[in-house]
Amino acid sequence: GGALTVQFSLPTDAPARLELLDVAGRRIASHEVGMGQHTLDLGAGQHLEPGLYLVRLTQGASTRTTRVAVLR
Repeated sequence: GGALTVQFSLPTDAPARLELLDVAGRRIASHEVGMGQHTLDLGAGQHLEPGLYLVRLTQGASTRTTRVAVLR
């Protein structure tokens, strides 16, 4: 399966969740994160097939979602 590494930074200490979803909206992976810089391998322990996925970061009432592609 493919690898998927995500880097991001959270400036506040409010709890946050980073999720990897398939295009049908099914959760593949979920990580609880806190303030600071993060580098997470969302493909760890998963067999990610090549294709499109969604990465969703939720902190409080704020949500950011981006599309990513796994090539191999």
